[in-house]
Amino acid sequence: MMTTSYISSLGLWNSSRSGTSRLQAEIAKANQEIVESRHADIGLALGGQVSRSLGLRQSAAEIAALKDGNGLSALRLSASQSALQQMQKSADATLATLTGLPADKRVAAMAASAGDTLASLTGLLNTSADGQALFSGTNTRTSPIRDGAGAAAGDAARSAFQAAFGFLPSDPRAATLTAAQVTNFLEGTVAAQFADPNWGTIWSQASGNAVTSRISLSETVTTSVTADETAFRQLAQAATVAGLGLTGLSADAQAAVSERVMGLLSKGSAGLVSLQADLGRSQSRITDANTRLDAQSSLITKEIARLEAVDPAEAKTRLDAATTQLQMSYALTAQLQGLTLLKYVA
Repeated sequence: MMTTSYISSLGLWNSSRSGTSRLQAEIAKANQEIVESRHADIGLALGGQVSRSLGLRQSAAEIAALKDGNGLSALRLSASQSALQQMQKSADATLATLTGLPADKRVAAMAASAGDTLASLTGLLNTSADGQALFSGTNTRTSPIRDGAGAAAGDAARSAFQAAFGFLPSDPRAATLTAAQVTNFLEGTVAAQFADPNWGTIWSQASGNAVTSRISLSETVTTSVTADETAFRQLAQAATVAGLGLTGLSADAQAAVSERVMGLLSKGSAGLVSLQADLGRSQSRITDANTRLDAQSSLITKEIARLEAVDPAEAKTRLDAATTQLQMSYALTAQLQGLTLLKYVA
């Protein structure tokens, strides 16, 4: 028995339309692969190796994030180094000036510049970079030195002087104090105001913990200095003592004052050098870490390309073939649309 089937012009037309959709999708896919130089559907192209590709891309993103973080850490370190250098330069200049003066003129010279020295020190300690306080440790959103700390410290020291001797430094009776009495006062009572817990009460809002940054996949370094470091306390103490107004003391007592201030400046300057060296080592480690990260990133990028890359020539061939077929499909569709029995009715 013979069977027959019917093919209508509508069926032929719809068949070409479904083929057109497939060809358009193939053209879009080939165009994407040519532009991006990678498979349009990584999962379909790689199959079981897609997890390796995703893992490599995650590692590449982590390395990129580390590089960005290292850039911020490098900025913080550079700004911190600049501030420390300025503090050291100021301390050294003051020390050189005092050394060149006669002993009987040193206390007056210290008193004249104490205010500016203290303002410069607190200003540098409150330096910020990229919206973060450099010397606040992990408490980066808060300025490390309290507003008016210098004035408060001066008032506290004068009150302590009056409590210890029964009169203020400006009182004529100050001339009766011996060098030993003044030395004991400065090294005991005043020094205690710059030790914990008084330092935190009068001066510092900083965290005692420095910022630690992850600079590579397996390495961390300290990338900040806190205002609680001994060097800063020594410089602040030197400026505070200098500003007490001790010019009415006897010559021997004034010599003890100038010796105390110059000793604090010398120790503070040496401490700043040590802090700069510590930060310099961190800067060097970040530079080395970036070199390793660049090498790792290059290897990962090459492996990703090996897995995901497409042959541009092959993709272009597929694009041309699909484009040609689509054009033929359009032409056939136009011809089918022109088919009608009315052309054959007499």
